[in-house]
Amino acid sequence: MTAWAAAVGAARSIDRAVGRLVGPRRVLVDIRNAMHRAVLEPITTGLEQDRRVAVYYTAERLSVVAEALAEVPALRVVTHEQAEFARWDLYISADPWTRPRLRRCSRLANVFHGVAGKYDLDNPAHLPIEFQAFDRVLFINRDRRDRYVAHGIVAPERAALVGFPKADRLVNGDYDAAATRRRLGLEPSRPTALYAPTWSPASSLHVAGEGIILALAEEGWNVIVKLHPLSLDREVPKYSDGIDWRARLAAIERPGRIVHVEDADASPLLSASDLMVTDHSTIGFEFCLLDRPLVVYDVPGLIDTARINPERVRELRSAARVVASVAELRQAARDARERPDELSAERQHLAAAMFFEPGGATARGVAVAYELLDLPAPQRAAQPIRAEQASPLRDERIYATRT
Repeated sequence: MTAWAAAVGAARSIDRAVGRLVGPRRVLVDIRNAMHRAVLEPITTGLEQDRRVAVYYTAERLSVVAEALAEVPALRVVTHEQAEFARWDLYISADPWTRPRLRRCSRLANVFHGVAGKYDLDNPAHLPIEFQAFDRVLFINRDRRDRYVAHGIVAPERAALVGFPKADRLVNGDYDAAATRRRLGLEPSRPTALYAPTWSPASSLHVAGEGIILALAEEGWNVIVKLHPLSLDREVPKYSDGIDWRARLAAIERPGRIVHVEDADASPLLSASDLMVTDHSTIGFEFCLLDRPLVVYDVPGLIDTARINPERVRELRSAARVVASVAELRQAARDARERPDELSAERQHLAAAMFFEPGGATARGVAVAYELLDLPAPQRAAQPIRAEQASPLRDERIYATRT
């Protein structure tokens, strides 16, 4: 170690020690879009309830996440530029792509925001992502954790197997499905389908989106449309191809039948739905936690365009009805009402493999945060939910009797 490096290290240690003497631990939460806010919220909510911790938020483009951060006090929202020279005890992100330069940050943590295996994230050895810079990487399942450790991308002691905190409330039955349907103004006499495609000009949204939505409605379903936030970003062509999907969807919305929802957290929508239609997205894997019918709309080119791990493609499709046209979708939607238990075993198997001990991930994630902050966790945050308490939900409503 050079004298200069030693001096810098000593200065940082003094800076950190002085900061902890004069105020609370400072946490910077970096979100790229509204969905990332939902992914991190179970952990940040626990920290925000602790007077020993001050939580701040930042984003590469704050205008994109303004609505998601609407309830955060303005003084707790900073730009990447403002964050660069401020002191931080912990930086947390749900995306390794947009990490800002932080000159006075003690610890860094990355939380994975999905399991779909897109854009080479199941094995990013050749991607320009410096995972070694993170003091902890929080993994959703064993498979990805083991891949990253085996390839030397993350050191074993820095790889934390946590699960998916965002899914805890879903599997623990904390959402009122009927209340969500009422909030959206949906007819209570009909079953509800959720259409949730991934973002990409190669996705089912761009190929047959309106046709999928209208076909489901014509087959007697209420339809909730939940697009990925990036599909609504018209400023970046690779996300939306410049299409104004808000306007396109507004043209086909029908009161009580078809509703487009931009909620940051789709979990209440999952709880309120009897069927999901997707192409390839983490939300499809999440829906398997509820063990309800899933339809995958096959789109030529999406797998290559989104650089999806073929294993994840096979796994999701093994637990779903796969269709390649609107006509096939219509039949699959009818079959879902008549035989909702078809592929149940496959859905349960996939959910168990993709999400480590669902129901207790939040407690484990919060515990990692306190470890990095060098703070004892409050007693309430130190009691993880036992795995046996986190059984998948089963909705006892009878699909076939609904009209």
